Amino acid sequence: MKTSNNQLVELVEKVINWHTSRYPEVTSNTPSNESLAAIQLLCEKVLLPVQIKFGQVDVTYGFTSTYLLNLIKKKNSKGIAPKLDQHASCEVNSKNNLHCDRFGAACDFIVAKHENDMHIVADWINENLSFDRVYFYGTNRPIHVSVGPSNSQFIQIMGTSKSGKRIPKKKGTKIKFADLWEE
Repeated sequence: MKTSNNQLVELVEKVINWHTSRYPEVTSNTPSNESLAAIQLLCEKVLLPVQIKFGQVDVTYGFTSTYLLNLIKKKNSKGIAPKLDQHASCEVNSKNNLHCDRFGAACDFIVAKHENDMHIVADWINENLSFDRVYFYGTNRPIHVSVGPSNSQFIQIMGTSKSGKRIPKKKGTKIKFADLWEE
């Protein structure tokens, strides 16, 4: 059986190395020391408790270094919001400005055993953990979660427009995902 420390190390590696299958041309996605500390906090405070409670966490979108972020913007910028989403953590651009001034770190993940009822995972996070933001895309979609200095407990339910574009719907704090999603 893996110890919590081993699981924590593996989760940090998943958040950093998530890109290897989607962007194999990127050979390094190394975070700064500040970003690494934020990623470790994300894993310790959110991902590890989720994994212990629900089973293996699979990171579908994690940390984005400046290089990886620029590549993603060139290839497919649809659906990303680097100034808001905390995936770039504490990284800076060529002008030495933060990509996202919320600090912290974020990732999108799914729990294999709950891939069709991720609202259960989201509700548990909401009720039991400290986080900055959760973006909920649906019961069978990955959850976006972040930690940061404010840990605002902000929840954004996302929907889809008729054209297929993701759009914000309901938002708040300490809400039940299943109730909002089913409305």
